Amino acid sequence: MGVSISDLITLAKAGYTPGQVKELISLSEKSGQEPKAEEPPAATGANDEPKPASEEPKEATENAQPAKTEDSVDYKSLYEQAKADLDKAQKANITQNAGAITPEDPEKNLRDLVGSYL
Repeated sequence: MGVSISDLITLAKAGYTPGQVKELISLSEKSGQEPKAEEPPAATGANDEPKPASEEPKEATENAQPAKTEDSVDYKSLYEQAKADLDKAQKANITQNAGAITPEDPEKNLRDLVGSYL
């Protein structure tokens, strides 16, 4: 086959996709050339590669936006509802007694318990 791992790595660093690398390998096998002969144009071709790659995410975001409008959630109303619930809970906490609970006399409880058996 004649293609080493280091050749594949340099092609990947140059911006070639796996499909393009396979094409280069098949072309080199047909013509009997090493893929290293294709690397200098690859460096110039790598500059062209990111442009189509950047167009694909734009299309993906355009396709994603209609899906968001169909399943749109009114975050403002959810925020206002959560804020109202929080304010209500905070007001309820303010009005509660935060003082220490005075425990009953443990000896009295023991006397009552022993007295109930006698």
